Amino acid sequence: MQTPSSPTAGHEPQSTGFGEYLGILRKRRKLLLLVALPIVAIGAALAIALPDVYRSSGQIELEGAQNIRQNPNALAQDPDESPYADQYVRSLSTVVLSDRNLAKLLAEHQLYDDQAEDPAGALEELRGDIKVDIVTVPILDPNTGRERDVVTAFTVAYDNRQPQRAQEGAEWLVNSFLQENRNDRQRQAAGKAKFFAREAERIRTHVAGLEAKLSEFKSKNVGKLPELNELNLNVMDRTESDIQDVESQMQALRRERVFLVSQLQQARAASPEQASVRALEEEYARKSVQYDQSHPDLIMLRRQIDQLKAGGSSSGMSLKAQLQTQRSILAEARQRYSEDHPDVQRIQRNIDSLQARIASGETTDATAAVDSPMAMQVQTQLNATDTQLAALQARAMELRTKLSGLEGRIVAAPEVEREYQAVTRDLASARAKYDELLRRQMDAEVSEAAIAGGTADKFRVKSSPKIPEEPAKPARAAIVIIAAVLSLIASVTTVIVAQLFDTTVRGARDIQDILGVAPLTAVPVIKHSRGGKRKAAAPAYAATAAVAVLFMACIVVVRFMA
Repeated sequence: MQTPSSPTAGHEPQSTGFGEYLGILRKRRKLLLLVALPIVAIGAALAIALPDVYRSSGQIELEGAQNIRQNPNALAQDPDESPYADQYVRSLSTVVLSDRNLAKLLAEHQLYDDQAEDPAGALEELRGDIKVDIVTVPILDPNTGRERDVVTAFTVAYDNRQPQRAQEGAEWLVNSFLQENRNDRQRQAAGKAKFFAREAERIRTHVAGLEAKLSEFKSKNVGKLPELNELNLNVMDRTESDIQDVESQMQALRRERVFLVSQLQQARAASPEQASVRALEEEYARKSVQYDQSHPDLIMLRRQIDQLKAGGSSSGMSLKAQLQTQRSILAEARQRYSEDHPDVQRIQRNIDSLQARIASGETTDATAAVDSPMAMQVQTQLNATDTQLAALQARAMELRTKLSGLEGRIVAAPEVEREYQAVTRDLASARAKYDELLRRQMDAEVSEAAIAGGTADKFRVKSSPKIPEEPAKPARAAIVIIAAVLSLIASVTTVIVAQLFDTTVRGARDIQDILGVAPLTAVPVIKHSRGGKRKAAAPAYAATAAVAVLFMACIVVVRFMA
């Protein structure tokens, strides 16, 4: 066994030093290089051979994101802010990145050289080159007082080997996101408008039914409605006042009737010859104060006075003479009054009676001898008084019936008011709901029109895709560094494993570990001809390096040819 000479060969070291580790690495440098050089060569080849990939990206900002970043309290003030914005963006990504939509992109733009020959492969490669990332900002939630992330925007990126194609694809994707968001919101607005229209039509039918019910209720309770209570009370007061007036008139007529009955009895008790001209003249003077000179009663009194002054009497007048007299009186009365006047109707009845008596064969008035002209005048007044009294009694009965009806309305008013308020309350509520639905329908239609016109977008392009100037990947320096680190780890690990499994005794420490005793002395290494071995190992290193260089050259050639 040969060991290196050492001044302390007779004394075994207690621990392995750093120099011993370096010695192990020097002795196994061949193995170290054989493992490390290929890894480094592969890493360098990859760093050189991988093609440049350019990335173009655009950022789309959500509406209100700027306000949320500047004022977190706007999150609580904005009820439309959705905590599920990231889910909405992902749902849009599902639609935008669907096969049908991406096929449109490939049909409009030439993004890959072989997309016409292999559309399915180009579609799959396109999907893998697209990246959609959510952009969030941390804020202090004013509702909970805790910090949370709020989605404010998202980025759409597209990778391609050519920068122009990368920009075209990214721009198309950004526009597709905007258009899909617009279409989605337009569909939602149209759905809301249709829903509100259906609900408005349903409520309108309900309102029509309630209005019909209210109309039927009003028809059933005419005069009993709450808004007519004050009117009913006023009419009731006027009716009571009218009843009092009618009763006062009836009392006056009753007193006058008693007076006329007394006068009639006195006139009938006296003979026609005793009815003096003076009494008729007094009667004429009394009535001339109340009536005009052309009144039929005054005319009749004048005729009677003239007849008595001439020495005649109406008792001896024939029926034809009386008929002629009554006709002349009727003619004068018609010039003064209408056909409906009571005096005209009374004179007409006297004429009809005289004509009937003349037609029956009578020539003289048998009853005329009984009553004097004064008695006839009083009887006429008494008949008129009875007629007026009967009319006032009928009027009083009518007013009392009306008053009873008004009292019934006033009594029934509370119950009618309760039912009326229930009907009107339901109608008012239905009308308010109908107006609200119409307003919401109009708002939804206006929103739909605004979205279709592009004036109410919830997305805003914060940064448009641009043509990239530098490739985004691969990271060549990182690949080389990683390859170097991996080669170092792999080579050192290989050396350690080889050292552990090597059973060759190479020093005094190995002897002590095997035999358990320290060696007495150590024979130094005798230098002899080992140049041949070293020269024999040189071709191995050269071959390894040549293989690595050749591999790298092939990769570079393939890359540039591609």
